[in-house]
Amino acid sequence: MTTMALSQQIKNWSVAVRPFAYPASIVPVVLGSVYAWYVVEQFNWLHFLLALIAGMLYHSGCNLINDYFDYKYEVDRAGTYGSSGMLVSGTMQPAQIARGAVVALVLGSLIGAYFIWYFHTQALNGYPYAWPLLAIGTAGLLATVFYTATPANAKYNALGTLLVFLMMGPGMVLGGYFIQAGTLSWNAVWLSLPVGFTVAAILQANDTRDIRDDRQADITTLSTLFGPTGARGLYTFLLVAPYITLIALVLLRIAPWPALAPLVTLPLAVKLLKLFWTVRDERHEQLAMTDALTAQLHMALGMLLSLGIVVGHWFH
Repeated sequence: MTTMALSQQIKNWSVAVRPFAYPASIVPVVLGSVYAWYVVEQFNWLHFLLALIAGMLYHSGCNLINDYFDYKYEVDRAGTYGSSGMLVSGTMQPAQIARGAVVALVLGSLIGAYFIWYFHTQALNGYPYAWPLLAIGTAGLLATVFYTATPANAKYNALGTLLVFLMMGPGMVLGGYFIQAGTLSWNAVWLSLPVGFTVAAILQANDTRDIRDDRQADITTLSTLFGPTGARGLYTFLLVAPYITLIALVLLRIAPWPALAPLVTLPLAVKLLKLFWTVRDERHEQLAMTDALTAQLHMALGMLLSLGIVVGHWFH
């Protein structure tokens, strides 16, 4: 393979895995890990980095599987949004995408296997057993595959938003927490809710925009069920709920008061809501990038929350 061909392959894969979406898997791992440090005052940098890599590998695998099946079932076609576009344009072939998905999931699972081995050996010295991490990892793998794999998947049957909320909210935050603390925590679950709501809002923005295309492809999402107005109502809930939850977390002393830092992102949330309710045509170009803008809000909110936990440690 020539240098030019190799460069083109790298470029193609960098588009196919959609790295711009990685913050959705980075934020919950960072938050869970930081909160574990806040609670138990210990932090393993190697485990933190491995968890970030595993999360991004699973995310890549999910994106590739999504592209493969959306193309196979003709959900992705000329003129639609939502995929990397590599299959629709003919730049890459389905078999390439499938192989890439397998490689990403295998590599991510190998990191997971290391964690299972590590915590199993630690159990011999009095630490908790590794089964909670095994359960989280197995659930994550199944969710990654069956988000779009087979016709009876979550995405095409109005379960995509719930699955994304559970896996990239409580699931990944708990995973990040466990690899540092060696145990689970209900407080980590409650802390995960703001990022869970906002990551679900990313998908809801996408689904609202794609109502017409999804109906033509005979896909059932919450947006196609609720209709344009109901879809906007759900999006509104998913953007308002994080801020109410943040205040509750601090009042209940689950999080320190600096965890209110994400409140500074409220103007961006208000701007997005105004845009959603003002522009009534789902195919309007102004709504084309609302999922990306919501992703920016998710990243800002999640990282500010994590920073607030770090700062709050000094007041703990």
